[in-house]
Amino acid sequence: MERKIGFGIIGCGVIADFHANALFGLSEEAVLVGVADARLPAAERFAKEKQVRAFASVEEMLACPEIDVVTICVPSGLHAELAIKAANAGKHIIVEKPMAITKEQLDAMEEACIRNGVMLSSVAQSRFTSGVRKAKQAIEDGYLGKMVCADVYMKFNRTQEYYNTGGWRGTKAMDGGGALMNQGIHGVDLLLYLAGDVKSVYAVSKTLARQIEVEDTLSAVLEFKSGATGVIQATTSVYPGYPRRLELNGDKGTIVLEEGNLVRWDMEDTTLPEVTLKSNVRSSASAPTDFSADNHTKQFKDVIQALRNGTKPLVDLREGRRAVDLILAIYKSAEEKRVIEL
Repeated sequence: MERKIGFGIIGCGVIADFHANALFGLSEEAVLVGVADARLPAAERFAKEKQVRAFASVEEMLACPEIDVVTICVPSGLHAELAIKAANAGKHIIVEKPMAITKEQLDAMEEACIRNGVMLSSVAQSRFTSGVRKAKQAIEDGYLGKMVCADVYMKFNRTQEYYNTGGWRGTKAMDGGGALMNQGIHGVDLLLYLAGDVKSVYAVSKTLARQIEVEDTLSAVLEFKSGATGVIQATTSVYPGYPRRLELNGDKGTIVLEEGNLVRWDMEDTTLPEVTLKSNVRSSASAPTDFSADNHTKQFKDVIQALRNGTKPLVDLREGRRAVDLILAIYKSAEEKRVIEL
């Protein structure tokens, strides 16, 4: 039997619980060795709850030979610094979204991972839902014909109290952006995954309802390299908040997803197989942690298989930065009030 792959979690905030539970769901293949946090008491509390080791520092964790992979669950502005440290220590990396918040950080992470020969996977667990996988296959099989429109609507709600609970939330230095970079990045990733690369963007960004440094409301118009057009809307400012809606329209078919569920499947070719539509959608639109660890588990399993087989994970370093690169172009468009070519 092959040795279990050892994991360490850096950062013991809310999302760390999802990473730990994902690893416990893969106990035949992986083991959570321990955790680290800038606040040692937080690491000790989390470690006691999960019955794992609390490392006194990130450096101590990175020196541990039992750990093969670290997962990074700290504020976004610290992702690059810790990923580079991990790469330099020879550890593979799973980093929460967004992968980083500036082009310079993304480039530095990429250079460090290539130089040290380590794998990096950015968390994009929404790709692993059955609805998204069926949509991806349908598009690849040509069911939709020529893509005409590809739109994502993310009309979420985050209260002022949510932003006030962490000094880093809603700041440019630690969040890198607001409704789009933080809450909306999964929708942006899915749009690129399903509809392909974007050629140009034009955006309007505002802070209308929350007292934060970054946007709580944003709209962008896209032109895809395929010729299709699209819209991105992202908010944390609307009440009560609604599930993410992704609409893919071709000249021969339409697919609509709410979160990871297929809610419309309209095809010109009536001989194509039907799919089961789901109307009950679990959503974190107004409750940040209202989702299960199931898709994190699927992504972690994909990473483990890639490590075992010497292949790329579904969301490798290049895939992980695509959404961030597009978001940075959207922010540039909003700031400079002009179309940005990618």
